[in-house]
Amino acid sequence: MTYNRKAIMTAAWEIVRKANVALYGFRVIMRRALKAAWANAKHERAMEARQAKQAKASPEVVRIQDEIAVLESKTHWEQPDYARIGVLRAALRAAQEHAAAAPDYAAKRDLIASAGGRFCAVTFTKADGTERTMQVQPATLQRHVKGDAATEAGKRAVQTRKARHPHLLPVWDAKARAPRSVNLATISRIAVDGIVHEYRA
Repeated sequence: MTYNRKAIMTAAWEIVRKANVALYGFRVIMRRALKAAWANAKHERAMEARQAKQAKASPEVVRIQDEIAVLESKTHWEQPDYARIGVLRAALRAAQEHAAAAPDYAAKRDLIASAGGRFCAVTFTKADGTERTMQVQPATLQRHVKGDAATEAGKRAVQTRKARHPHLLPVWDAKARAPRSVNLATISRIAVDGIVHEYRA
């Protein structure tokens, strides 16, 4: 990591010019000015690094990080704050894990979508730990989704769900004849067009 030393020295001299050199002495003022200028430069670099990192992060990761930053900046914590920070940190870890797995999720989504109007067998582990194989029909789901006809609140709800639960894929359960969700993170097998694709969940 490199710094613009000329800019730091210029900032230090600006502080010196505004200080009372006669009262404290030039060396003392310059030492304090350099310390302050370096601190400002490091802070700016840290902010730039944080912004660059956030630009690469998913919207959900950024949202949780911002909530944590607001909570950590409070001068006084109450009992609910201690519980909230634990929940937020756990949510951040989960969101970061999902963000790291995004390419894998995309590949699974594309594979399932490739079935179109045909059937596709998806084996995954449910939230209760049980394994389930679901016969899905991707094209059928589209006929049951409102899309542009949905209300603005409905559209926002869909976007929020996608952001907060990127591992959940809405599908049409052919057996139940109803929309369901598949956990992309726990898929162990996808069978489509006579080809079986296996994954380590």
